[in-house]
Amino acid sequence: MSSNNGDAASKRYLGLGEGFFLKQLEEPCVYNAYDDELYELSPEAFALLVRCDGTHSVAELGPEEEFLTYCLEEGVLAALDEPRPRTVRVGSNEEPSLRYLMMEVTDRCNLRCLHCYLGDAGSADMEWDTARGVLDDFDGMGGLRLMITGGEPLLYPHFESLNRELADRTYRSVLITNGTLLDERDLRGLNFREIQFSIDGLEEGHDYLRGRGSYRKVMGAVEKTLAAGIDVSVATVIHSYNLGELPRLGETLLAMDVASWTLEYPVEAGRMEEHRELVPAPEAAAPLFEMEWGWGAHEGAEGYACGAHLANVEPGGRLVKCGYYRGESGGHVGAEGGLRQAWLGLPKMRMEGVCAGCDALAECGGGCRFRAELMTGSANGPDPLMCARMGKPWR
Repeated sequence: MSSNNGDAASKRYLGLGEGFFLKQLEEPCVYNAYDDELYELSPEAFALLVRCDGTHSVAELGPEEEFLTYCLEEGVLAALDEPRPRTVRVGSNEEPSLRYLMMEVTDRCNLRCLHCYLGDAGSADMEWDTARGVLDDFDGMGGLRLMITGGEPLLYPHFESLNRELADRTYRSVLITNGTLLDERDLRGLNFREIQFSIDGLEEGHDYLRGRGSYRKVMGAVEKTLAAGIDVSVATVIHSYNLGELPRLGETLLAMDVASWTLEYPVEAGRMEEHRELVPAPEAAAPLFEMEWGWGAHEGAEGYACGAHLANVEPGGRLVKCGYYRGESGGHVGAEGGLRQAWLGLPKMRMEGVCAGCDALAECGGGCRFRAELMTGSANGPDPLMCARMGKPWR
């Protein structure tokens, strides 16, 4: 520590900032679960932060002045006047690292949306012991975002137990909901850092898919969530009856201080197979993606196609690639070795075929492989939507 910081400063103690956790991914990192910020570190910086447990002084740790100043400004480190012990937890992942986990806790749902890729709702629920094991395993693996979904996750019989177990985790817990049941809850008791709502247009376009009255319910839930101080993100499926509504929807969400808005292109699976007229041409949908804002994925798996850092746990406990790709599995997350072993056993997709030599690959990442296969008939074919967004022909 440079002498110009003074003797008093050198005697202060360093602890990791609130909400910051160390992750050993492809590279050593520190993650802010509150703001979804990921910082890559050198091995030396990582080793230093491991020791910042609130019991060692600046003089003992001897950080470089520039690095210390940056960490204090970013909130990665807190300077303490007296020792304040905190256990520094380090998550150790695999390669490629499992960073984002969808956990379908139930396939029950209170709506019957026309575009649902899962098809008709069921009555399957994840066993509680399985769910609790996933929460622990994802912690140990240094995961970043755990997305609790369904069906409608608020219908999960063990939701209260799940919510209690999410307290003090090292990852960002996200509740993905249709929002129509949140009025019945006290949001101040939720241990989720973020609630993602599905809003598919303004009232006419949204209700066309999800049923009359659902738009007003979900917008009321968004307002209630924001008032409770919980981050709100919104996912919107583009369809043929909301194309003209999306600019206004974006303005509305921005004015409400929604943190993130992502657009999704419909996939002809599940109930959408019966409503193909809802799928707009890729060329019509592509320009709309310029309106998105907010959080994006923390990627970093060169040579892999989509899903290199993502997996999905079905209500029955099988680990699959995603909500679309369910044919290949890494096994049951409740089996020996748990989530880590299932992730190691899950086949990963390499970027091969027509996209591998495209000059836009670095920017588009090859898009959705399921959509590419569905729309072109080839697992190695291009994703028509991403081609349209990149200004590339796909036929």
